[in-house]
Amino acid sequence: MHSIGESFGSLWVFFRVKWFSLKEAWEVRRRFPTFSTYDKAFKKAYRFRNPYKICKTHLIQKGEKEVDVYGETPLPVYARIAEECTLNRDDLLIELGCGRGRGAFFLSHLAGCRVVGIDWVPFFIGTADAISKSATPHLPVDFRCEEMLAADMSQASAVYLYGTCLPDDQIEALVCCFEKLPPATKIITVSYPLCEYSLKFRTLKQFTAAFPWGEGEVFLNAQSAIS
Repeated sequence: MHSIGESFGSLWVFFRVKWFSLKEAWEVRRRFPTFSTYDKAFKKAYRFRNPYKICKTHLIQKGEKEVDVYGETPLPVYARIAEECTLNRDDLLIELGCGRGRGAFFLSHLAGCRVVGIDWVPFFIGTADAISKSATPHLPVDFRCEEMLAADMSQASAVYLYGTCLPDDQIEALVCCFEKLPPATKIITVSYPLCEYSLKFRTLKQFTAAFPWGEGEVFLNAQSAIS
């Protein structure tokens, strides 16, 4: 049985995330009103569906040990990333672990870049793809249902990884993939810089951003060969 302390702890987390989501929704409506068309499509698609439960069910079915790992990057953080990393319409950004794909739509809408969202939850990818085909104006977003390590990133000018809950062995495997990318590729990570895992990378920029779980560090990484 759960203790009273654990129950209160769970309630505190629930209300903290709920309050954060309300504040984010207000900020998005105020700062990015033209995104409302796409946001309404996501709200309609997930009105009676909880993405956290969808992800957890998928992970249980796959036999994963860690099943409470779903998280979304807040849209204001995406806006900060677009600004700090100078994303524009010439970029092709690959988002590893895009979840519902809401952030991929937002980045494309805000920065004009093409975005490819990668996730292994079929419902997320199928729903995002359907929204992409029906929402107007059309945005250059594509979605692929596959594991991150299988993703073809060779054409990307930027990669975003919100992999806070990833185990070290998976991060190390991804870093090996990143090392094979063109030297000019911008790789954006949350919570850790790539130089902690490989001497082939250096941190170009670091800034603090607000997430539902608290403040986190965002890193813009590049291969050390860049002068």
